[in-house]
Amino acid sequence: MQRNLTSSRFVITGVAGALGQNLALNLGKRGAHIIGFDKDKAELKALEKKFLQEKISAQLSALDITNAKAVEKAIRPLTKAPLTGLILNAGITRISFFEEQKDADFERVFAVNFFAATRMARLLLEPLRKAHGIIVGLSSVSGFAPLKKRTAYSASKHALAGFLESLRTEEDALDVLVVYPSFIASKIRDGGTEKPLPKNPQNLLSAEDAAEKICHAIMRRKKRVYLPFEARLAHWVWFFFPSFFIRLMKRRS
Repeated sequence: MQRNLTSSRFVITGVAGALGQNLALNLGKRGAHIIGFDKDKAELKALEKKFLQEKISAQLSALDITNAKAVEKAIRPLTKAPLTGLILNAGITRISFFEEQKDADFERVFAVNFFAATRMARLLLEPLRKAHGIIVGLSSVSGFAPLKKRTAYSASKHALAGFLESLRTEEDALDVLVVYPSFIASKIRDGGTEKPLPKNPQNLLSAEDAAEKICHAIMRRKKRVYLPFEARLAHWVWFFFPSFFIRLMKRRS
């Protein structure tokens, strides 16, 4: 049965980023109430104006999702009512060779991409169960295959995908959707500092198109989605021809 989003409630992390904003707007226009978190206060204010213009019901808050005490305080009021969805969208990368990275680089990437996500999921598990809701996690093509100069990022996305795919086997009352995108047209948060994508990356997908496809997958109760089609192709190439995949990846990285 298709999920009805009218009067639904969705928590979105990293809501001020390009994909987060488009997910919030897309869901909001379908009748969802948005509860959004992000560190970027300026972008949150701009997003509030967009929501007012679109007459979207929303509650946006500045939050460092790596701060466990702050997260627990922010989440506590949300546990009192059923929750339709949790979208684990926040993420950062670290672009450098492994030998150039410090322990702190790995710890920071995992703190945002993995541990903050598992903490948020654990805190909201019960209200999600009550609504027979959905957890959506933004992994990556590098969550199932290697990516040069992204050892920390790829490892964290493998971990997130493994967590979500395994969680699905434990939760009969929940849907779990894992999203495996390639490049999406948004700024990269390299260690928390925003940087533009390389010019003309292969198979660039707009944040608007990505959000539309993810929302459709949420409504159709999909288990996983690859964005764009080339991401699904990459999955099969990596599975059947890993050496060929690595040659292509090195050439394009």
